[in-house]
Amino acid sequence: MQLGKMLRLRRIFPRRNSLIVAIDHGKYWGAIKGVERPVELVKMIAESEADGIMATPSIIELVGSSVGNLAVIARLDGGTTIFDDLTEDRMITTVEHAISLGVDAGCVMCYIGCKRSPFLQQKVGLLAAKCANFGLPLIVEALPAKILQFHFIKDIKTSEKLEETREVLNPNDIMVVSRVATELGADVVKTHYVGTVEEYRKIVECTLVPILVAGGPKTQTDEEFLAIIKNAMDAGAKGIVMGRNVWQHKNPSGMIKALSKIVHDEKDVSEAMKSL
Repeated sequence: MQLGKMLRLRRIFPRRNSLIVAIDHGKYWGAIKGVERPVELVKMIAESEADGIMATPSIIELVGSSVGNLAVIARLDGGTTIFDDLTEDRMITTVEHAISLGVDAGCVMCYIGCKRSPFLQQKVGLLAAKCANFGLPLIVEALPAKILQFHFIKDIKTSEKLEETREVLNPNDIMVVSRVATELGADVVKTHYVGTVEEYRKIVECTLVPILVAGGPKTQTDEEFLAIIKNAMDAGAKGIVMGRNVWQHKNPSGMIKALSKIVHDEKDVSEAMKSL
């Protein structure tokens, strides 16, 4: 691996595993609850046990003086909102711009199994080559297109067909999209946790690069959410990228502390719950 990538990944994984708070949701939903004031939010994150943030380039510039020692990951694509076809994600900045901001990695979406999948895969492959030229790690958020309804609903309780929605999260689908992302040049894959610990361990092994688990919709209970993270870490995931389940929680700093106990300290759910 290139020295530039090694040094930047060391900042993203300072303690072997990584706890990233994503605050890039405004590019889809606008100023949804929890990210209305990004500067104040980032100040809180910087004082917590989190290792980094993920944000759009414009927000990175806005919060730059507040990031402290956090690693910074730039969302490089977007161009779609909740009013649009989310699979139409396009690049919203350049690698050169991201490098000029001093970020530690870039992140892009890749939906597999939709009409635009070939174009999205081409985007990832060409971007991976460009990132390699600059020593910038590329995180690919790889998702089966059929789970878009689950991933982007605002609250899990709003799904009228919750059990049917959960069933679309097939371990084999996640294994396919994760390995495809690696083959396209991902240095890190961000995707969902699905299935059993044993099933997910196989996904981790076959992906070949580190997996960071995505949060998705806000869960109904803290125990449910933390149990998912515990299972993912037990299966070999290298950390998490969480958004709504952190900054829409009534105690965001406490939730970060609880997550850190699982991600960094290898504690169980009951011990993590003591931080809330």
